[in-house]
Amino acid sequence: MRLHTHDYRAADSDGIVDGAILMHREMSELLTRRGSVAWHDLTRGPDCVTGVGAGETVYAGSGPYAFLYHHWRERTGGDFRIVREVHTALWSGYWAQEELCAPLVRPGDLALFPTAYTRELFLRNFPALTEGGSAVAYPMLDRMPRRAARPVPPAGRRLRLGYLGALSLAKNFDQVLSVFARCHRETGGRVDLVCAGKPNAPRWEADAVRARLRAAGVADGSVRIEGVWPQARLAEFFDGVDVLLFPSTASRETLGRVVVEALAHGVPVLAADVGPAVELLPARNLVPTTLDTAGTFDMGRVGPLGRVDEDALVAKVLTRDFAEASVRCPAPYTDAAFLRALGGPPAPVDTAHDRALPAAIRVAPRTGTDPAERTAAATRLFRAFFERRDDTVTTALDALAARTGRDDPALRRIVAAPHRNLADYRAFPRLLDALVLPPLTYTLAPAPVGATTMGDTA
Repeated sequence: MRLHTHDYRAADSDGIVDGAILMHREMSELLTRRGSVAWHDLTRGPDCVTGVGAGETVYAGSGPYAFLYHHWRERTGGDFRIVREVHTALWSGYWAQEELCAPLVRPGDLALFPTAYTRELFLRNFPALTEGGSAVAYPMLDRMPRRAARPVPPAGRRLRLGYLGALSLAKNFDQVLSVFARCHRETGGRVDLVCAGKPNAPRWEADAVRARLRAAGVADGSVRIEGVWPQARLAEFFDGVDVLLFPSTASRETLGRVVVEALAHGVPVLAADVGPAVELLPARNLVPTTLDTAGTFDMGRVGPLGRVDEDALVAKVLTRDFAEASVRCPAPYTDAAFLRALGGPPAPVDTAHDRALPAAIRVAPRTGTDPAERTAAATRLFRAFFERRDDTVTTALDALAARTGRDDPALRRIVAAPHRNLADYRAFPRLLDALVLPPLTYTLAPAPVGATTMGDTA
């Protein structure tokens, strides 16, 4: 039986640093080795599904666009199965995908999630999504070394802290710097920091970070700021650190790919005790976290859901109160789990995970137009954008400006850009936000007395 999927092997993703994009490309390479795959180009429109035979499977592994396959299946009278993915949590892109897919999902279709936490979040918010129609699978371990756990340096010995990922407030990178500065000061300079990643604001550029740390009493020689680290050199990065700090509570976080990468390289991780890290790490390596229950947040923007307890994190670093590296539940992160999901219902994976955060999240309901109308409008916009019918998109932006009294130059620049890149989630999804499905808002409810973070099973 053939598998049909968008051809991501030659995707132009230069300058795009995103774990989901990397996963899309890795899966295309995996399926190439598997054979019996019919490649297509999603941006070419509904013709990409006309050759799918009855009972065959379409793997929608190309970003938050699975609604297109579901819509075209209805239009063309197709009788095939669709496996879709959700790679971010509280982001308008994948939230919109699930809204648009909901009335079109059929028995046998499957949604894949990187973690049980993410699956729990979507199960709570999308009645059309069922436990039997969803699974946890994010293959990556088979492309990584499985190094033995590195011994934790004893207290008093020099310690090398690492940070790998976006340098942003959403990832609580400012807390990494604060914790490092305190540890450096309290040990008389026997703690170093190496951080690698893309700064998302001028305050996180290398010179600004060094100036910030100098003001906190840290000499330049105790910190290395490496910029974006190539995937092929991950082993070199992890060879230079003793423990990775991952205090991220980013609203879009569904895995923390760097957590699995660190564990595979034998490096322990200290992380926030909410979200995906709960099922990846032992409880000893989780840091108490306070959620931000004070505001209303926009799914069109990424931000932190809370802040880790810096006193607790400093104490763990100084006393070496953390366990050695170990992948607690490796099954979902193997090629075998992914390929089983493509072939049929995957074996269930039971793992303790964060139930408290999904229960705390309150998403404002969508009101307005009929779901079928929204799906048709989103599909028309997708085709107009990728088929370079710029006059259609420009006319829609003109109407939006007239209706709201505001024109957005950033949206105009997306349309004026010379290239259309499916891998650029800053482009078409932003047009979809503006013209079809405005981002929803969400709040975080205070945890009830006696609430627990750890669930029983996935």
